[in-house]
Amino acid sequence: MSNFVLLSISGRDRPGIVRDVAEALLGVHANIEDSSMTALRGRFTMMLIVALPEEDSLASLRASLAGLEQRSGLTIQSQSLSDEEVDAQAPTPDCVVTVSGADKPGIVHAVAERLAVDGISIVDLSTRTTETKEGEMYMMAMEVQAGDKIDLIADELDRISRKIDVDIEVHPLDTNII
Repeated sequence: MSNFVLLSISGRDRPGIVRDVAEALLGVHANIEDSSMTALRGRFTMMLIVALPEEDSLASLRASLAGLEQRSGLTIQSQSLSDEEVDAQAPTPDCVVTVSGADKPGIVHAVAERLAVDGISIVDLSTRTTETKEGEMYMMAMEVQAGDKIDLIADELDRISRKIDVDIEVHPLDTNII
């Protein structure tokens, strides 16, 4: 029977973080089941769900990760998952919402609020600002599970787009890419 743990790991970005974490996990025979990793302004962060081979290996995992924290300066948090959490299926994205325009507060809220009202799940979200000749440009990409509401959210987000003065596009997700 496997034991599942959610790990949240962050620290100053540098080459070798993924290798170091994977090595610590391999040392306790943990298997990486799901992961998301990214670099944000010089910081690297990752979330992992790992499967441990035996009930008593949680203590070994925590000891291994404590050693990694001391050696690397990473911050690591672990949380055991319940059977219900382990069995839960993440929503499957079926479209991508992209947003671009001048950076200002409230963009994420306006789009996320509209999607929440329509019962649309955001599965993944990435944002970035970049400097252009015209000033800071804000970009956001969301993978969402819209189901049969793709046309509805396209219309609703078009209204939001005009209201907050950004470009918003909705595209069906090409499942061959992922």
